[in-house]
Amino acid sequence: MLGLGQTYSNVNTTSCRQIGHGVLSGCEDITVDSETGLAYLACGRLRARQHWLHPDDPYDLIHEEEVDRVYVMDENDIYSEIKVLERASDGSLQPFAQDFRVHGFDIYWSPGARQEMTFMFVNHQLQQNAISIFNHIRGTDYMVHVETVASDLLNSPNNILAMSKRAFYATNDMKYVRGAMREVSKYLRLPNTHVVYRSEQGEFTIAAKNIRYANGIAKHQDWIYVAASSDPGVHIYKALPDHSLISHGRIDFKDSLPDNIFIDPLTGQLYCASLLKALETFRYFKHPSLNTTATAGTKVLRFTPRDDSSNKFDIEPILIDSGRLMPTATIAAVQRRNQVKRLLIGGVMSDALVVCDSVV
Repeated sequence: MLGLGQTYSNVNTTSCRQIGHGVLSGCEDITVDSETGLAYLACGRLRARQHWLHPDDPYDLIHEEEVDRVYVMDENDIYSEIKVLERASDGSLQPFAQDFRVHGFDIYWSPGARQEMTFMFVNHQLQQNAISIFNHIRGTDYMVHVETVASDLLNSPNNILAMSKRAFYATNDMKYVRGAMREVSKYLRLPNTHVVYRSEQGEFTIAAKNIRYANGIAKHQDWIYVAASSDPGVHIYKALPDHSLISHGRIDFKDSLPDNIFIDPLTGQLYCASLLKALETFRYFKHPSLNTTATAGTKVLRFTPRDDSSNKFDIEPILIDSGRLMPTATIAAVQRRNQVKRLLIGGVMSDALVVCDSVV
């Protein structure tokens, strides 16, 4: 799991390339509109991301370069920013005044009006960890803030699953936000993280617990999938009427640590970006200037559901990168648009987006 002494060769990377250097950097999560094929990316400066990756380390907030940004991209690598705005007391729109430090995010499309999109971002604000919610109309170049919500149960949010315009599930990857116990929990892989649910009425409850580093979360049909990075695998749940999650097994990983999960809505296949060398990855996250990309690595796995009632998957690695194409990856998403089908790979500490034209 730690990748000690392991070496990896590139597999299926010849059609891959980097785009958006210095702009599409730190793209920790990607969501694709299944109707239009447009990809939405939450990106940011690598230095700023280190503040919430390592909250105990000194950080120069006075000279922070800029807030995170949201981009939309088509199949021709043409991307543009979606401005993050809020409505002033006089009704006019102005730049979002709160901290905007994005981790995972999700989009809720209104039934019967899919042009109406609700974005939900994990937002590591300086004073609190929160979820910031925005409205966006497809085709416009801005989104408008609706609310930012926080709770004691949102102590260390990582990723989010939007269930409506207000309700969501969110993973917490750490029990302890700062201090020695944060490091102890991480290195001992303690099962003390969980998934929370926020209801339409704004109430927070614990939906699933005893997870080792709860990370990515995604949904297909009635199934909800949660990645456990420190107990490598993906938990499979179904929601009960009270919105708590009941386990229906898990998918075990053999030699890599899962991060975010993307589900292809047309096939039901799961795509999971995973880390091959955990110690080198942690080292790179802490000191990107050390240039450990020659020894860290990434594997992208695809899980195809079997045509039976076994709730089992056929698992295949569709890409392995030794670390030279990208230092690590946190999301691998399938984009289909105008006869183009390709794989988009983002990383929380990668300086560019990776596009692979013939992997899927």
